[in-house]
Amino acid sequence: MLEVDILLYVLPEGIKRNSLVIIAGEGGSGKSALLANIAKSVVKNNEPLLYLALDDDPATIVDQLISFNVDVEKAFNEGRFGIIDGFSYLIKGKKGKSHPMVLDEVNPGDLDSLVYSLLKHVDYFNMRGRGMVMIDSLNEIMITLDPTRIIEFVKTIRANIAKHRGVTTIATLHTSTEDFLSYLLNIEHLVDGIIEMQTLKDKNLGELQIPLRQMLVRKMKGVPHRAVWTLFTIDKEGVKPVVIKTSK
Repeated sequence: MLEVDILLYVLPEGIKRNSLVIIAGEGGSGKSALLANIAKSVVKNNEPLLYLALDDDPATIVDQLISFNVDVEKAFNEGRFGIIDGFSYLIKGKKGKSHPMVLDEVNPGDLDSLVYSLLKHVDYFNMRGRGMVMIDSLNEIMITLDPTRIIEFVKTIRANIAKHRGVTTIATLHTSTEDFLSYLLNIEHLVDGIIEMQTLKDKNLGELQIPLRQMLVRKMKGVPHRAVWTLFTIDKEGVKPVVIKTSK
């Protein structure tokens, strides 16, 4: 089991090592913050973290991780952290790597090269039975490939990284449109876990002095989990569950 502190409230026994989990939600629902805090737990445990950056440039990702007190510089210097850059191919006239922590650059439209890079660096980090792969996000692959190829990618990653090598793999999916919601339904049966996140829609709760969001573990194979919406808030220390007591 890989115990991720930030999720222990909703997943008291953690996540099985050989799991592919999707964190899904609309923009602003807290996916990036949750990802950063999971990264913090992995790095603190001195385990390797491989980050496939598709949504944003590596410098922004590194800054965001640092803002949540993830010591990526130490982890990188010790050979436990690196970024596969699937964003910077868009930059015209770029020369050299976009950031010192970039291990490789890929085009998400070239599925074979993308999978090859992931497997190469998982093995380079000797990640069998330890560490984590993060994919942020599946949307960039979905807008490039047809549905059949998307399913092939998910199945390949689950089989080769999560199952064969025993490396926990977490991918984000932005579900701001009906098309991406339908993609989630299409691949739901292919993954081991789905965590949904939402911005708060309850006006009464929204009047509280802290911004709230909510999380639901819709599916998680092999471990018990809270199958109810759980409120949480985000600060620089992390993502924290919120329990509201009502007076009788």
